[in-house]
Amino acid sequence: MVPNGAEILEDEVFSSFFGKSRAIQAVLRQVKKVAATDFTVILEGETGTGKEVMAQIIHRLSKRNKGAFVALDCGAIPEALTESELFGYERGAFTGADHSKPGHFEMAHKGTLFLDEINNLSLGVQAKLLRAIESHKVLRLGASQASKANARLIVATDQPLSQVVKAGGFRRDLYHRLDEFVIKLPPLHQRREDIVHLAEIFIEQTNAELGKEVQGLSTEAMAELMVYSWPGNIRELRNWVRRAVLLAEDMIEPWHLFPFSLSGVSGSTRNLSHLDESGEELSLSETVRIATEQLERRIIARVLASTKGNKMKASRILKVDYKTLYRKLKKYGL
Repeated sequence: MVPNGAEILEDEVFSSFFGKSRAIQAVLRQVKKVAATDFTVILEGETGTGKEVMAQIIHRLSKRNKGAFVALDCGAIPEALTESELFGYERGAFTGADHSKPGHFEMAHKGTLFLDEINNLSLGVQAKLLRAIESHKVLRLGASQASKANARLIVATDQPLSQVVKAGGFRRDLYHRLDEFVIKLPPLHQRREDIVHLAEIFIEQTNAELGKEVQGLSTEAMAELMVYSWPGNIRELRNWVRRAVLLAEDMIEPWHLFPFSLSGVSGSTRNLSHLDESGEELSLSETVRIATEQLERRIIARVLASTKGNKMKASRILKVDYKTLYRKLKKYGL
């Protein structure tokens, strides 16, 4: 849930939804300033820091807010399909193309196109993207005539694009075309004063969703949240809180966070690994499954940290295909 454009204009609502830490307030001031322009924006930040939410807010506060906000995750689609998803295609352009389809760029005409994980685009697609940005037109696959596509571009990356350029993975000319305004989203562990505040918002939202009246976090549960490193950032926190609200009846206690808490055997969290959500004894196979998932999550998080968020490199180290890794990242909130 994100406040609408009118609500966001109120500083108090803006602050209360995202937090009041100095780091996030600096980001929000930048968002307000750039939203009023037509600048291309690069959002840099770790996975789960809220880049798409910020892109939506920039769109809602912009003069293009009556147009569409169209999002494309460049890391979630196979390279062979990227061009057709981005630019569209005509009927008969390839086997199976039994109808014409506009691409995301064309659908965002007079609105905003958000490209997440843009660093995953191939160099060939990057060249066509640059041409589309500069001409405000796109050529669908199999088409002989270009279509209008005047969209504001907001892109996101989990690593500085300047570094990707130096490594040869991103076109320098496209980078300089995009590099009009950069906003760096701080990871959650750098603004710990916002953790409990965000958790309370997620409790309220989940209460409304589930029709529950969970009152909040116990002191011990707050301690669990505050000491954890949050490699999955806000997305991971939201997942923890939603699960805890589902399990809790009155207050959220540390054991409501377990087995999703990685500190489930610490002094502050009770070791209930042999119990299921209703308190019944778990079978050996179920206990092993839970322990295995916890270990898998830790390993993936550590490898991803070692590659500085580079998912392709992480998939090679872990010896799993990219789709499998991507599915597990979503599953574990990383």
